[in-house]
Amino acid sequence: MTDVASDPRWKLFEKPFEFVAGGKTHQGEKTVDIISPRDKRVVGSYWVPSLAQVDEALAAARKAYEEVWSKVNGNGRAEYLRKIAVAFDQHKEELEFLDAVDVGKTVNGFRYSDVGVSLDALHYYAGKAMNLSGHSVDVGDPGVWHRSKLEPYGVVLEVLPWNGPIWTGLQNVAAILAAGNVAVVKPASIASASFLHFAKIISEILPAGVITVLPGPGGSVGDALVKHPQIDFISLTGGVESGRQVLHNSADRVRRVSLELGGKNPNIVLDDADLDVAVMWSTMGGFSNSGQICVCGSRILVQRGIYDEFTEKLVASAKQLVIGDPLLDSTTTGPVVGESHYESVWRYIDEAKATLQGKLILGGERYEGDLANGFYIPPTIFENVDPSCIIAREEIFGPVVSLTPFDDIDDALRIANDTTMGLASGVFTKDINRASYVADHLQAGQVYVNQWFAPGGTRAPSEGYKQSGIGGVGLYKYMQEKNIFFRTN
Repeated sequence: MTDVASDPRWKLFEKPFEFVAGGKTHQGEKTVDIISPRDKRVVGSYWVPSLAQVDEALAAARKAYEEVWSKVNGNGRAEYLRKIAVAFDQHKEELEFLDAVDVGKTVNGFRYSDVGVSLDALHYYAGKAMNLSGHSVDVGDPGVWHRSKLEPYGVVLEVLPWNGPIWTGLQNVAAILAAGNVAVVKPASIASASFLHFAKIISEILPAGVITVLPGPGGSVGDALVKHPQIDFISLTGGVESGRQVLHNSADRVRRVSLELGGKNPNIVLDDADLDVAVMWSTMGGFSNSGQICVCGSRILVQRGIYDEFTEKLVASAKQLVIGDPLLDSTTTGPVVGESHYESVWRYIDEAKATLQGKLILGGERYEGDLANGFYIPPTIFENVDPSCIIAREEIFGPVVSLTPFDDIDDALRIANDTTMGLASGVFTKDINRASYVADHLQAGQVYVNQWFAPGGTRAPSEGYKQSGIGGVGLYKYMQEKNIFFRTN
């Protein structure tokens, strides 16, 4: 690998990133600095559109939908998605660099997850674009026959999270385009570089206006987009509070909305589990991407008979993580995304220590030396955490795990389900009957058995329970169903 300091990819940050609208890149009314979490330096900037430019961009998106994209059939849309997949594969090293510098995602993490998920989504939705079928039912009258058809909404707004701008962006945009809509993307204000860069590439592949990417603060650009009359459907991946704001801002126009929100996900380890397997996956589930994953397994519930042994092994495993520069191949865990989030995570840790919410057995102290120059937080574990404690109830979204012992399966389920969220969950056991019982009774949209994270999220998208999501997931949330009834006599 090229030396980090002299890596030629730094040239990507030399000029402010322009936004994409109407098939072209544009400068806006002001720029926003990009501060790298790896060393707290200003490394570049991006242009923010004015509200007038937002209007112009959405007018171009509407025109592209009505005059061009609505006339492209499924085979044609599939061909465009396959071309985007080729372009992604050609530019993936640029994108991994941008995400490492802009949001602190390790290059290893990008290669392990983001590349595969992005390419899989583009190819999968290319296939689905050619097979968007409706259905027919017997309506009980021999003189009437029925068929349904799936139709796009038109102009779809996709609001991206900051923890995975490329893979979430491409996964959702692929579905939006496959369904026959045009896409308007609002990247997170602290994670815009990679998707702006790739949007420029996409705009050279797609017809003008089919992809629009407008970055900027949520309180200005974001609100303007959510409230805009040209937007037909709103999709957001983010925190619960962001979801509430979107619902509030979209209420006047009664917009269709889909929200994929946060989680406080329970990971149950039963006393017959393979401990080495459970520890490996629990380490990955708790600390991958510095805990900045919505399905992160941050609440680990362990049966008392194995509690001490599991705890010892988990601490040893977490100590093997290599914390450091996300651009280095040797790094397993990079910084959190930025200063505001860094301080938020530390507030949870400091409050847990001050109020004795559990016994701190790993981490929990700010770095000194080189790592103090970035937004690095050590993997932190609290044990014997009461389920009522804040760190066991609120989504910290950082490398902080709580360990709680339990007596039996029903005790574990009571603790696991005592939450306002229900995104993901998991259980480790060698007994298929116990696994099935736990999986059936966990109140969450995803259940992992003897693993954490799983392939297949594109093919089997999961909607969160409770406050973790509303409005559907996957391809079909971007489509509306029309039922047609023919009388033939």
